Amino acid sequence: MSSWIRDIRFGFRMLRKSPEITSVAVLAMAIAIGATTTIFSVVNGVLLEPLPFEDTGSMVSIWQIDPARPEVWSTTAAATYVAWRDRTTTFSEVTSARNRSFTLSSFEDGDTPLMRQVAHNYFDLLGAQPFLGRTFRAQDDVPGAPPTVILSYELWQKRFGSDPDAVGRTTELDDVSHEIIGVMPQGFDNPVFGLVDLPQAWLPYRYGTTGLNRQDNGHLVIARLAPGTTLEQAQADLDRLSGELQKELPETHDRVAALVAPIKERMVRNVRPGLLMLFGAVVFVLLVACGNVANLLLARALTRQKEMSLRRALGANLGHLSRQLVVESLLLTTVGAGFGLLLAVWGTQAVGLLIPDGFNVPDAAFEIDLRVLLFTLGVAVLTGMLFGLLPASIALRSDLESDLGSGTQRTTAGGRNQRLRSLLVIAEVALSLVLLIAAGLMVRSFLRLEGLNPGFDARNVLTFRVSTRGEKYADPARRTRFYEEVAEELATIPGVRAASAAQALPIFGQFRDLPVSLDAEPAPEPGSEPVVLVRRVVPGFLDAFGVPLLKGRALSRFDDADAAPVVVISKTMARQLWGSRDPIGESLTLIDGQGISRQVVGIAGDVRSDGTPPDPQPIVYLPLAQDAAPVTSMGYIVRTEGPPMAVLESARAKVRGVDRGMPLYLARTLDQQIHILDWQSRFLMSLLALFAVLALALATTGIYGVLSYTVSKRSREIGIRMALGARRKDVVSMIVRGGLSLALAGILGGLVAALGFSQVLASQLYGVSATDPMTYLTLALALAVTAVAASVIPALRATRVDPAVTLWQE
Repeated sequence: MSSWIRDIRFGFRMLRKSPEITSVAVLAMAIAIGATTTIFSVVNGVLLEPLPFEDTGSMVSIWQIDPARPEVWSTTAAATYVAWRDRTTTFSEVTSARNRSFTLSSFEDGDTPLMRQVAHNYFDLLGAQPFLGRTFRAQDDVPGAPPTVILSYELWQKRFGSDPDAVGRTTELDDVSHEIIGVMPQGFDNPVFGLVDLPQAWLPYRYGTTGLNRQDNGHLVIARLAPGTTLEQAQADLDRLSGELQKELPETHDRVAALVAPIKERMVRNVRPGLLMLFGAVVFVLLVACGNVANLLLARALTRQKEMSLRRALGANLGHLSRQLVVESLLLTTVGAGFGLLLAVWGTQAVGLLIPDGFNVPDAAFEIDLRVLLFTLGVAVLTGMLFGLLPASIALRSDLESDLGSGTQRTTAGGRNQRLRSLLVIAEVALSLVLLIAAGLMVRSFLRLEGLNPGFDARNVLTFRVSTRGEKYADPARRTRFYEEVAEELATIPGVRAASAAQALPIFGQFRDLPVSLDAEPAPEPGSEPVVLVRRVVPGFLDAFGVPLLKGRALSRFDDADAAPVVVISKTMARQLWGSRDPIGESLTLIDGQGISRQVVGIAGDVRSDGTPPDPQPIVYLPLAQDAAPVTSMGYIVRTEGPPMAVLESARAKVRGVDRGMPLYLARTLDQQIHILDWQSRFLMSLLALFAVLALALATTGIYGVLSYTVSKRSREIGIRMALGARRKDVVSMIVRGGLSLALAGILGGLVAALGFSQVLASQLYGVSATDPMTYLTLALALAVTAVAASVIPALRATRVDPAVTLWQE
């Protein structure tokens, strides 16, 4: 142990003797390890860290899928959940939850936070214990039982002043009195998937056994595998049940199948490819830094060959000398890792700022926990060994006789070492080019997305939602009239150009897709009908949202329940279903169980329907007054002449003027909504660009370091050349050509590697090929120019060699 302590002390002394090399090496490793630790902390928190529930290994989620589109996972209907719960044998417990927005009507300034209706065993399955009171029991979930509610810690603080006596009291939700039976712990998280806010309260759903809706798909199903059951066995069990339901209920289950997946899979399936790509990119940065530091230590090792040979001649053990050199290398990486960890603490906070508000990401994604600390330590040890052993082998390669012997031996060894340093720089350049190309492709893809015509004008638009529930809105006609009155009142606000509402706004994917048939054509085979997106709207939607009307007329207030059923369709739908024929005046039927034939009266421009381009999807705009589907909340669009948020309070007052108990919620500008949708592309682009810049800076430093070392070792040769008549520009050209040759070799290797890496990147791109030649050639040229710039300073230094001094020394 004492010998190791001596080696560490000696290592610190040797590092202090070379402050420039030590500082540059520590800085390079701190940056690289800091970046690597930052991304690993996100990968750990999002992909590796289990959800904060009991025995998450046995927890799964069950999703409804269309066998024709198995990549689309959907929540399911209440009746389907009950069938999965009661008719499967591979699950020990099955529960369900559904997001709803109830209004706190017992408060004068009531709001409408997101709440969740759940089965009574929801908290038991999660293994969640309340902070106060109790969770639901079976008797709470029986139809007709007294209404109960469990509050989140945050809502309990905000609305009930953290009063422990709130448990046992009542509060009104949608004008119905509910007993508060519990409060969940602070920060309690639960499975949420997608762009939603965390629930503020939980209510029992009261599924019962009869009268369950088989089409209202909004139920998230969670289950625990029975002991000894595999995921494959559970899937086979669900496949069997899906086949039975298709035979029993062909009208509602003809295209319904089930998919079982680990509980966290839906949360991470869309972000996993991007995160793994980022982790691969930051490992490239780490490798470039290792190459850079290895080059520095190799140059330092070459200057210590004579020292090592003398120590060996005086009896020093070869193993002990090797250990000392490796200890010095490990000290460098350990110090670098320490600073890198500090950078990672800041980096995780900075990365968190790239995640938009409202997008649910585990808190652990931005924490430095024990696993991250062990990872950082492992990286430090591995990199220390990686670039410590090679310089050690160089420093110990020759003996005293060879160091004092012929110049031929020295030249041969020097040439071999120089080739090794050049190979390291070539590898750095190649890795840097791969990152530059990846970042360049992401930037071009993001610009294409930004330039994509969404089909509407997002400027100066305020959006928010309003819900209608309770006995007075049980009548669909009353609900529809409320929504229309609110839109009419909003349009009277000074500075408002237009106002309307839709059940689901474009680009958010909250609306239903339904099969459709054309009345004038033979009915297609069941399951082969074209599928369209259905958007239920109140009059004036196209004007308020800025969607152009291309042909025919828009929906109006005269398209009420007593008028002939009509629809407006999108341009893409007209082209896909009618081809070159004019659809105006044609009729179609949405296969939604109502069997209503509706006439096409207008064609609107295409609209980007959700966060995943490319092609616009076919859309049907349906008058809300002519649809029997229960619509309990609507999204409003208020187009203003100035800043949208300036009319928010006036809009709030107008909604309360129509019904004092119906507050608006989720108020944002449309630009903010779109920014949330594009966050993943922006996230990947920003970090890839940052890593590419870091790798480029390290590679440039590597070229500069090799050429500087070359100039110092070739000063005798350069002096003789200049004494024999070589011009300064010839010397500059010789050195620059050396740097450029290294860069070109690295660029060639980088281009080949980038072509292989392109398949990983392809799924993250839009509108640009992963092998786009313009991006490849432009960035290769930029890297070559950077290499030339890095060569200029050593080249100019070479011209300052005095030929007279060189000849005198000879």
